[in-house]
Amino acid sequence: MDVKEKEEIKREFQLERMILFSDAVFAIIITIMVLEIKLPEGLRHASEARVTEAFLDLIPKLGGYAISFGIVAVFWANHLEMFSYLKDYTKKLIALNMGFLFFISLFPFGVSLLTGTLSALNPYGFFVYFSIVLMALFMQSAIRRYLVINAPALCFKPAEIEQNLEWKAQRANLISVPILLVFAIVGLTAGFEPYIFLYAFSLWGFSVAFMRRKYRNQGQKPNMPLIARLFRSRKALIKKEVESSE
Repeated sequence: MDVKEKEEIKREFQLERMILFSDAVFAIIITIMVLEIKLPEGLRHASEARVTEAFLDLIPKLGGYAISFGIVAVFWANHLEMFSYLKDYTKKLIALNMGFLFFISLFPFGVSLLTGTLSALNPYGFFVYFSIVLMALFMQSAIRRYLVINAPALCFKPAEIEQNLEWKAQRANLISVPILLVFAIVGLTAGFEPYIFLYAFSLWGFSVAFMRRKYRNQGQKPNMPLIARLFRSRKALIKKEVESSE
Protein backbone atom coordinates (compact mmCIF):
# COMPACT_ATOMS: atom_id res chain seq x y z
CA MET A 1 0.00 0.00 0.00
CA ASP A 2 1.57 3.29 -1.10
CA VAL A 3 1.42 6.67 0.64
CA LYS A 4 -1.42 7.94 -1.55
CA GLU A 5 -3.64 4.99 -0.69
CA LYS A 6 -2.90 5.42 3.01
CA GLU A 7 -3.87 9.10 2.81
CA GLU A 8 -7.12 8.26 1.03
CA ILE A 9 -8.02 5.65 3.66
CA LYS A 10 -7.18 8.10 6.44
CA ARG A 11 -9.30 10.84 4.85
CA GLU A 12 -12.23 8.47 4.37
CA PHE A 13 -11.98 7.32 7.99
CA GLN A 14 -11.92 10.91 9.28
CA LEU A 15 -14.88 11.84 7.09
CA GLU A 16 -16.84 8.87 8.46
CA ARG A 17 -16.01 10.03 11.99
CA MET A 18 -17.50 13.46 11.27
CA ILE A 19 -20.67 11.88 9.88
CA LEU A 20 -21.00 9.42 12.78
CA PHE A 21 -20.47 12.23 15.28
CA SER A 22 -23.29 14.21 13.63
CA ASP A 23 -25.61 11.19 13.73
CA ALA A 24 -24.82 10.69 17.41
CA VAL A 25 -25.75 14.30 18.19
CA PHE A 26 -29.12 13.84 16.47
CA ALA A 27 -29.78 10.62 18.39
CA ILE A 28 -28.86 12.17 21.74
CA ILE A 29 -31.01 15.26 21.11
CA ILE A 30 -34.10 13.15 20.36
CA THR A 31 -33.43 11.08 23.49
CA ILE A 32 -33.05 14.16 25.69
CA MET A 33 -36.29 15.64 24.35
CA VAL A 34 -38.32 12.55 25.24
CA LEU A 35 -36.85 12.48 28.75
CA GLU A 36 -38.70 15.74 29.43
CA ILE A 37 -42.01 13.86 29.13
CA LYS A 38 -42.68 12.32 32.51
CA LEU A 39 -45.39 12.29 35.13
CA PRO A 40 -44.76 14.01 38.46
CA GLU A 41 -43.76 11.84 41.38
CA GLY A 42 -46.21 10.79 44.08
CA LEU A 43 -49.09 9.64 41.86
CA ARG A 44 -49.10 6.03 43.08
CA HIS A 45 -51.74 6.77 45.72
CA ALA A 46 -53.25 9.84 44.08
CA SER A 47 -56.91 10.16 43.19
CA GLU A 48 -58.24 9.48 39.71
CA ALA A 49 -58.85 13.18 39.20
CA ARG A 50 -55.27 14.00 40.13
CA VAL A 51 -53.87 11.37 37.75
CA THR A 52 -56.11 12.60 34.94
CA GLU A 53 -54.96 16.16 35.56
CA ALA A 54 -51.32 15.04 35.44
CA PHE A 55 -51.88 13.30 32.10
CA LEU A 56 -53.61 16.36 30.69
CA ASP A 57 -50.65 18.48 31.77
CA LEU A 58 -48.43 16.25 29.63
CA ILE A 59 -50.36 16.93 26.41
CA PRO A 60 -48.44 20.14 25.53
CA LYS A 61 -45.14 18.35 26.11
CA LEU A 62 -46.23 15.39 23.98
CA GLY A 63 -47.32 17.75 21.21
CA GLY A 64 -44.10 19.73 21.41
CA TYR A 65 -42.05 16.54 21.30
CA ALA A 66 -43.97 15.16 18.30
CA ILE A 67 -43.52 18.37 16.32
CA SER A 68 -39.86 18.68 17.28
CA PHE A 69 -39.20 15.02 16.49
CA GLY A 70 -40.55 15.61 12.98
CA ILE A 71 -38.47 18.76 12.48
CA VAL A 72 -35.28 17.13 13.76
CA ALA A 73 -35.97 14.08 11.56
CA VAL A 74 -36.23 16.33 8.48
CA PHE A 75 -32.96 18.06 9.39
CA TRP A 76 -31.28 14.67 9.86
CA ALA A 77 -32.56 13.35 6.52
CA ASN A 78 -31.30 16.47 4.72
CA HIS A 79 -27.97 16.22 6.52
CA LEU A 80 -27.67 12.55 5.56
CA GLU A 81 -28.40 13.37 1.94
CA MET A 82 -25.87 16.21 1.76
CA PHE A 83 -23.07 14.25 3.35
CA SER A 84 -23.71 11.19 1.18
CA TYR A 85 -22.09 13.10 -1.70
CA LEU A 86 -18.88 13.88 0.17
CA LYS A 87 -15.53 12.40 -0.75
CA ASP A 88 -13.43 14.88 1.26
CA TYR A 89 -13.78 17.57 3.92
CA THR A 90 -12.19 20.84 5.02
CA LYS A 91 -11.84 22.65 8.32
CA LYS A 92 -14.44 25.18 7.19
CA LEU A 93 -16.92 22.40 6.46
CA ILE A 94 -16.31 21.01 9.95
CA ALA A 95 -16.89 24.48 11.43
CA LEU A 96 -20.14 24.92 9.49
CA ASN A 97 -21.30 21.48 10.55
CA MET A 98 -20.52 22.19 14.20
CA GLY A 99 -22.45 25.46 13.96
CA PHE A 100 -25.42 23.55 12.55
CA LEU A 101 -25.20 20.92 15.30
CA PHE A 102 -25.05 23.68 17.92
CA PHE A 103 -28.52 24.88 16.98
CA ILE A 104 -29.79 21.30 16.72
CA SER A 105 -28.53 20.72 20.26
CA LEU A 106 -30.71 23.63 21.47
CA PHE A 107 -33.94 21.83 20.55
CA PRO A 108 -34.50 20.28 24.03
CA PHE A 109 -34.17 23.74 25.61
CA GLY A 110 -36.47 25.25 22.99
CA VAL A 111 -39.13 22.55 23.46
CA SER A 112 -39.12 22.87 27.26
CA LEU A 113 -39.36 26.67 27.02
CA LEU A 114 -42.13 26.50 24.40
CA THR A 115 -44.34 23.99 26.23
CA GLY A 116 -43.71 25.55 29.64
CA THR A 117 -44.38 29.22 28.88
CA LEU A 118 -46.39 29.55 25.67
CA SER A 119 -49.51 31.69 25.98
CA ALA A 120 -51.17 34.62 24.24
CA LEU A 121 -49.59 36.94 26.78
CA ASN A 122 -46.12 35.40 26.61
CA PRO A 123 -44.93 34.69 23.04
CA TYR A 124 -41.24 34.62 23.96
CA GLY A 125 -41.11 30.82 24.27
CA PHE A 126 -42.41 30.50 20.73
CA PHE A 127 -39.96 33.14 19.53
CA VAL A 128 -36.98 31.31 21.03
CA TYR A 129 -38.12 27.95 19.64
CA PHE A 130 -38.81 29.34 16.17
CA SER A 131 -35.46 31.16 16.20
CA ILE A 132 -33.68 27.86 16.91
CA VAL A 133 -35.48 26.22 13.98
CA LEU A 134 -34.65 29.14 11.68
CA MET A 135 -30.99 29.24 12.66
CA ALA A 136 -30.63 25.48 12.13
CA LEU A 137 -32.20 25.96 8.69
CA PHE A 138 -29.86 28.86 7.97
CA MET A 139 -26.76 26.84 8.92
CA GLN A 140 -27.89 23.86 6.87
CA SER A 141 -28.39 26.16 3.87
CA ALA A 142 -24.90 27.56 4.47
CA ILE A 143 -23.52 23.99 4.30
CA ARG A 144 -25.37 23.44 1.03
CA ARG A 145 -23.88 26.61 -0.39
CA TYR A 146 -20.38 25.58 0.66
CA LEU A 147 -20.78 22.15 -0.95
CA VAL A 148 -22.08 23.66 -4.20
CA ILE A 149 -19.22 26.17 -4.39
CA ASN A 150 -16.55 23.60 -3.52
CA ALA A 151 -18.13 20.60 -5.25
CA PRO A 152 -15.11 19.76 -7.48
CA ALA A 153 -12.88 19.26 -4.46
CA LEU A 154 -15.34 17.82 -1.95
CA CYS A 155 -18.06 15.89 -3.77
CA PHE A 156 -18.63 12.94 -6.05
CA LYS A 157 -20.00 13.94 -9.48
CA PRO A 158 -19.69 17.69 -8.79
CA ALA A 159 -21.63 18.66 -11.91
CA GLU A 160 -24.79 17.18 -10.36
CA ILE A 161 -24.45 18.62 -6.84
CA GLU A 162 -26.36 21.86 -7.41
CA GLN A 163 -29.26 19.92 -8.89
CA ASN A 164 -29.23 17.11 -6.33
CA LEU A 165 -29.16 19.51 -3.38
CA GLU A 166 -31.90 21.68 -4.92
CA TRP A 167 -29.70 24.69 -4.36
CA LYS A 168 -31.78 27.05 -6.50
CA ALA A 169 -34.75 26.44 -4.23
CA GLN A 170 -32.75 26.47 -0.98
CA ARG A 171 -30.54 29.52 -1.40
CA ALA A 172 -33.35 31.95 -0.51
CA ASN A 173 -33.03 30.74 3.10
CA LEU A 174 -29.78 32.65 3.45
CA ILE A 175 -31.72 35.89 2.93
CA SER A 176 -35.22 35.13 4.20
CA VAL A 177 -34.16 33.67 7.56
CA PRO A 178 -32.26 36.79 8.78
CA ILE A 179 -35.16 38.97 7.57
CA LEU A 180 -37.64 36.85 9.52
CA LEU A 181 -35.54 37.02 12.68
CA VAL A 182 -35.21 40.80 12.45
CA PHE A 183 -38.95 41.09 11.85
CA ALA A 184 -39.67 38.92 14.90
CA ILE A 185 -37.37 40.98 17.13
CA VAL A 186 -38.88 44.26 15.94
CA GLY A 187 -42.38 42.84 16.35
CA LEU A 188 -41.77 41.68 19.90
CA THR A 189 -40.21 45.01 20.80
CA ALA A 190 -43.07 46.97 19.23
CA GLY A 191 -45.74 44.67 20.68
CA PHE A 192 -47.24 43.35 17.45
CA GLU A 193 -50.41 41.29 17.74
CA PRO A 194 -49.83 37.49 17.53
CA TYR A 195 -51.85 37.19 14.30
CA ILE A 196 -49.33 39.43 12.52
CA PHE A 197 -46.55 36.92 13.29
CA LEU A 198 -48.83 34.09 12.17
CA TYR A 199 -49.51 35.76 8.82
CA ALA A 200 -45.83 36.58 8.26
CA PHE A 201 -44.56 33.10 9.09
CA SER A 202 -47.34 31.45 7.06
CA LEU A 203 -46.48 33.63 4.05
CA TRP A 204 -42.83 32.64 4.37
CA GLY A 205 -43.73 28.94 4.63
CA PHE A 206 -45.97 29.04 1.57
CA SER A 207 -43.32 30.95 -0.38
CA VAL A 208 -40.66 28.35 0.39
CA ALA A 209 -43.02 25.50 -0.55
CA PHE A 210 -43.93 27.26 -3.81
CA MET A 211 -40.30 27.79 -4.76
CA ARG A 212 -39.40 24.15 -4.14
CA ARG A 213 -42.41 22.94 -6.10
CA LYS A 214 -41.61 25.29 -8.97
CA TYR A 215 -38.03 24.09 -8.99
CA ARG A 216 -39.09 20.45 -9.15
CA ASN A 217 -41.69 21.11 -11.85
CA GLN A 218 -38.95 22.51 -14.06
CA GLY A 219 -37.62 18.99 -14.31
CA GLN A 220 -34.55 19.61 -12.17
CA LYS A 221 -34.93 16.56 -9.97
CA PRO A 222 -32.33 14.24 -8.51
CA ASN A 223 -31.68 11.35 -10.85
CA MET A 224 -32.31 8.80 -8.09
CA PRO A 225 -35.31 8.30 -5.79
CA LEU A 226 -35.08 9.85 -2.34
CA ILE A 227 -34.77 6.56 -0.45
CA ALA A 228 -32.05 5.34 -2.80
CA ARG A 229 -30.11 8.58 -2.42
CA LEU A 230 -30.36 8.56 1.37
CA PHE A 231 -29.39 4.98 2.03
CA ARG A 232 -27.06 4.02 -0.79
CA SER A 233 -23.59 2.85 0.13
CA ARG A 234 -20.70 5.28 0.15
CA LYS A 235 -18.55 2.46 -1.20
CA ALA A 236 -20.83 2.26 -4.24
CA LEU A 237 -20.34 5.97 -4.82
CA ILE A 238 -16.58 5.58 -4.61
CA LYS A 239 -16.67 2.64 -7.02
CA LYS A 240 -18.75 4.62 -9.56
CA GLU A 241 -16.38 7.55 -9.28
CA VAL A 242 -13.37 5.34 -9.93
CA GLU A 243 -15.05 3.65 -12.91
CA SER A 244 -16.03 6.99 -14.46
CA SER A 245 -12.49 8.30 -14.17
CA GLU A 246 -10.96 5.30 -15.93
